[in-house]
Amino acid sequence: MKKSMLKLELLLKPSEKARFTEELQELGLVHLAGSDRLISQPQSDEWKKWLELKEWLEQDWVLDLEASNENWSDLFSEALRVKENYTHFSYRLKKNQEQLEFYQNWSDYNKQQWQELEAIGLQHYLFEGKDLSGLGEQAIPLKSFKGLERSILIYSTQNPPILSLDPIKVPEQDESALRLESAALLEEEKVLKAQVKSLLELKSNLEAWADAHFDHWQFEQGLSVWESSINEKLEGLVAWFEKDSWPILKQFLEKETCAYRLSEPQKGERIPVALENGRFSKLFEPISKIFQLPHYHEFDLTPLIAVFYPILFAYCLGDAGYGALMSLVAITGLFTFLKKQKGLAYLVLILGLSTTIMGLIKSGSLFGIALVPDHNIAWIAALSQLVIVPDDSSYFFNAFNVALLIGVFQILVGLFIAIAKSWRYESFKASLSHWGKLFIIIASVSLFMSETLALNALAATIMKGLLLFGVLLVMFFHDLNLKLFSRIGGSILPLFFIFTGLLGDVLSYVRLFALGVTSAVLGLVVNQIGVDMMGSSWFSIIGASLFLVFGHSLNLVLAVLGSFIHPLRLTFVEFYNNAQFEGGGIEFKPFQKSNRLNITSHGNS
Repeated sequence: MKKSMLKLELLLKPSEKARFTEELQELGLVHLAGSDRLISQPQSDEWKKWLELKEWLEQDWVLDLEASNENWSDLFSEALRVKENYTHFSYRLKKNQEQLEFYQNWSDYNKQQWQELEAIGLQHYLFEGKDLSGLGEQAIPLKSFKGLERSILIYSTQNPPILSLDPIKVPEQDESALRLESAALLEEEKVLKAQVKSLLELKSNLEAWADAHFDHWQFEQGLSVWESSINEKLEGLVAWFEKDSWPILKQFLEKETCAYRLSEPQKGERIPVALENGRFSKLFEPISKIFQLPHYHEFDLTPLIAVFYPILFAYCLGDAGYGALMSLVAITGLFTFLKKQKGLAYLVLILGLSTTIMGLIKSGSLFGIALVPDHNIAWIAALSQLVIVPDDSSYFFNAFNVALLIGVFQILVGLFIAIAKSWRYESFKASLSHWGKLFIIIASVSLFMSETLALNALAATIMKGLLLFGVLLVMFFHDLNLKLFSRIGGSILPLFFIFTGLLGDVLSYVRLFALGVTSAVLGLVVNQIGVDMMGSSWFSIIGASLFLVFGHSLNLVLAVLGSFIHPLRLTFVEFYNNAQFEGGGIEFKPFQKSNRLNITSHGNS
């Protein structure tokens, strides 16, 4: 669903523009026309530094020190200084640890002795790797360490060798000096962490500064969309707002010394779109936004995606065990790692529960175990009674045919949407070609399945008449911008696409069946290998159990990935195409303050 919009055109004196724009931003109800073409965020170096600082502060710091109070005006520059110091410290600490690790790995290397050899003209390289046989006879092998060979290559300073391997770099400092440096670095880390702790305590102040900075930048952007008119004596602004917010906006405008005009959205205008869906449908808005927002003069298909997508996903995954596991992960995530993304957690839960149900009623699969009546485990045999869509080819409503029927049904729903869209936003006459396509598909499918549907001679004749009537509707009304004879002559291509597209669109839904079979077969193979590995010893039982966990985890990841992608394709290609979905909508973004606490700007903006 979409919210209804109204267009607002304003005129006022140039001297009032800055004040009026600031109050509009404070009100936060209108979308400024043309704002979608502007840059989405500040491009200043200061803002880029803030984004880097924000990401740095959001690390998992382990600190337990008291915070100090910082002067608000100097807080940002102080934060940047602390970040730079800590980044430099981290580099020095890493380098120190790497050099100390050298002395741990090369404990039998005496740097002082080799310096004495260098005095008489002998140099050396240190090497470490899995195979050092290519170094030649001059290399002295040392005791292996951590599964790696180690060697020292001695050479005369007058005849340095040509190296095929990179030598190990020897630290300039000895081990004792490095350990003293490490102790000093640990003390320095305490001081730096105390400074970081202070910043974290004052992070809300930093964010407030950033909000104020962003708001001021947005204010400048808002000023830029005003246009001079009437010999530059007045400034004009075009904005859009949600119809429901008119009483508040009207009260605001009546207090201002400005002229304004309201109008309904017209075709051809860049009208922002604000989606308005129920709690359930809203969970699927991220999926619909993967493609594009609907434009203002068409339907938002999110509520239908909320119906179809769980069915398509579950049909692809099709294993009750995997669905139950997804549901468990989603429920756990609601209280732990997805606490801040509850919408995502609920979406995964819906998909998991849908898959659990589908896995029980379609083919019958539980972690790759087929739910069959003659299974030797009683409760699994009992679950087989829930299967209503079997793989039995002799039964019409088998898994293969049901996948095709889902496709036919979704395509028909898409056609009804196309009819309603043309009828509502254009005219009944414009919808007639879509009626024709609907009649062609209904008649074609019915005639193709005449034996299954047991059509008698009269019904078959009616379907043939409906097919002919649909063809005529497409021929006469497929493009109302063309003259009649041109329209009839140009109908060959649309009719060709309808008949060939019907076959292609319906057959695309076979992938639902194919992916379900693939995941079930892979689960069955994992189970078979796991059973074969399992013996009487505890070692074989642990090994087989680990293999089962690994195998099913890998199969689940692959199956979920396919079950996520392929329903998207069926939705955005087959369904959207038949629904005549165009997309290209602009998101409604109110011109408003980042923080509604009315923070005033501090420092430079």
